[in-house]
Amino acid sequence: MGRLQDFSPRAPKLSRRGFLVSTAGAGLGFSFLSACTTTDNGEATATQAADVAPYEPTLWFSMDGAGVVTVNVIRAEMGQHVGTALARILADELEAPWENVRVHHVDSDPKWGLMVTGGSWSVWQTYPLYSRARPAGWR
Repeated sequence: MGRLQDFSPRAPKLSRRGFLVSTAGAGLGFSFLSACTTTDNGEATATQAADVAPYEPTLWFSMDGAGVVTVNVIRAEMGQHVGTALARILADELEAPWENVRVHHVDSDPKWGLMVTGGSWSVWQTYPLYSRARPAGWR
């Protein structure tokens, strides 16, 4: 009985140096693509909007020039997705699209107040802070 022929496609041999050079070239190419994109009507893009200082009406969130809302969460994430729940409360209050919401778990600075997490009370105790975070005259 004869041997079966191997018809599997062969991968090109690529050295470590060749891989690094091609990866760097692709990264550079993609960075130019993202930096040079504009909207159909010529408005500023997210790259240009990032140069503007974020709008911070309260301690609990900030909004950049592209409309991305960053929620400052003072509760520890212990597998219950507390950050997601609190960010959703603020997103609903601001009527911000969910895809434009980012969660930032803050440091232990005293300005954040009581930062205790436990007993399933992170959401209900923090709810008043985020549900009233909308600045006066907002929309």
